[in-house]
Amino acid sequence: MDDIMGQYPILILNGASSAGKTSLCKKIQDVLDWPCIHLEEDRFVYGTVHPRFLQAGVGETTFERTMLGYYRSLAAFASAGFCVLADTGFYSKSLVETCTHELRDRKVCMIGVHSSLAELERREKLRADRPAGLAKSQYETIHAHVRYDIEVDTSVQSLDDCAERIQSAVAAFAGP
Repeated sequence: MDDIMGQYPILILNGASSAGKTSLCKKIQDVLDWPCIHLEEDRFVYGTVHPRFLQAGVGETTFERTMLGYYRSLAAFASAGFCVLADTGFYSKSLVETCTHELRDRKVCMIGVHSSLAELERREKLRADRPAGLAKSQYETIHAHVRYDIEVDTSVQSLDDCAERIQSAVAAFAGP
């Protein structure tokens, strides 16, 4: 296999819970002409570790280790020849710094996924898999420490429009 490291970008979608990151990633897969793999932070954090290791006291360390592994996995999938769609939330400055450090040698496009608080809360109520108030707790801080290449607002733009805007913006990240 030829050296394919770094040929496709890592697209990191950051936003509050219920902002539409997961749905948007699926739309991006529809419009990009690159092999894209969608890696959801939630599946790494909540789908891989036994819940007893997510409780207060030990949970903080488990979360930090899981996020470090998640960021490293983004680089691993990119090195395997995928455009990576990272569906995540930067809950703190240290997470942004860790991610930036781990992906320092990669083509990374930071995408801010915004939505109005009213729409986040409406979507949250429709979901059975999120605790009430999660979106509101993240609303003020989730974008605080990130510098974006692209920003979209899923409360005023359709997912199709957001995906097309992202497709146009990442055209500079040419594939092989």
